[in-house]
Amino acid sequence: MKQTIFENCRRVFLFLLSLLFLFGVAVLSACTPPGSDSSASGSDGQDTHGDPSLLRTAYRDYFRVGAAVSTDSIQTYSDLLPHFDSITAEWQMKWRVNEPSQGAFDFSAGDTLLQWAQAHDTALRGHCLLWYKSLPPWVSEVCTDRETALAVIEEHVRETVRHYGDSVYCWDVANEVLDGTVRASALEEGAPADAIWRTGDDEEYEAGEMDWYALCGEDFLKTAFRTAQETLAEIGAEDVQLFYNDYSLNDPNKREACVRLVEMLRRDGIRIDGVGMQAHYNLHTYLEDKEGFMRKFEDSVRRFTSLGLDVHITELDIRVYASSSEPQKFDSLPYDLETAQAEMYGRIFEVCRRYSKPQGEGYGVVSSVTTWGVADDQTCQDTASHKEYPLIFGVDHDYKRAYYALMSL
Repeated sequence: MKQTIFENCRRVFLFLLSLLFLFGVAVLSACTPPGSDSSASGSDGQDTHGDPSLLRTAYRDYFRVGAAVSTDSIQTYSDLLPHFDSITAEWQMKWRVNEPSQGAFDFSAGDTLLQWAQAHDTALRGHCLLWYKSLPPWVSEVCTDRETALAVIEEHVRETVRHYGDSVYCWDVANEVLDGTVRASALEEGAPADAIWRTGDDEEYEAGEMDWYALCGEDFLKTAFRTAQETLAEIGAEDVQLFYNDYSLNDPNKREACVRLVEMLRRDGIRIDGVGMQAHYNLHTYLEDKEGFMRKFEDSVRRFTSLGLDVHITELDIRVYASSSEPQKFDSLPYDLETAQAEMYGRIFEVCRRYSKPQGEGYGVVSSVTTWGVADDQTCQDTASHKEYPLIFGVDHDYKRAYYALMSL
């Protein structure tokens, strides 16, 4: 009898102990931020695709969700990068880095990002082949006439595209070749041929910069795209898409200038597959006219996709200060601004989701959305006047309201 009582007590004790253990696991799980456990971090090589708390999982039926990174930040953001199934090199694939001396190519920095991406089942976006900035000093020293400049562009594009082959899913072939602010007069009949291009007295070119249009006319752009197209065909990597990338493409005038750029390339039989809308936006611009802002954004997405072009949102961030010179007003992001920023992120992603499916026969789609950075602790939008908070994740890698807005769509 005593043994039976003892055995029953032992069983009750073990049952209560197991309940206590399960309760403890539940509490710890509830307190763990989404995606912060070791399996979600991807650092141990485990498959994270099925984690419903990750952005890449939530949007896998719509488009890639990406972030701009550097060789340093892939370690800094090991906790947050599992959210993204695409990365863009912030600087490591630009001309200044990968051809520091003429003909002496060094792809090691970009290769580091490529190796990380392949190890973490993440796609790599090629950025960028031709820009007027971030050039090694020798380029301006050598490129003093049209023929030489075009030959230099051709060699750089050919060798870079050949090196990466089909390891990237697209290239920003050219970056920011249109005028920063295209005036309506530039689109009028009879306007000067150079009116829509980044060139001339309005631009101040410094060391490491080139006025490609002044030297080569439109041929600098045609050469870059044609060389990229021909090289991909030579190496059997024609699935790699070719993009033009620029800012303010939600502005109607600049949008139309970009359409003319696309039509110019197509008239010459040169392939262009898509347009990258950089999307460095300001919260105050949105708050001043929410519906007007979203209408212009959607109009541009619709216009480009209607041309059969894919659209990538390539450098998305949302600044909360009205201007770069505004003095510091707060040490952390206020609730009202964070809430408004989350709303803006949500509406942008909602439009992109809607256009991730073709709107008609021959239409393109939105196939990638990339933020320019990962979290607020490291952002190019910080100025000498204030700290900015433009991204989806916070300075402590916390989950901002923007994240929850995107996950609730």
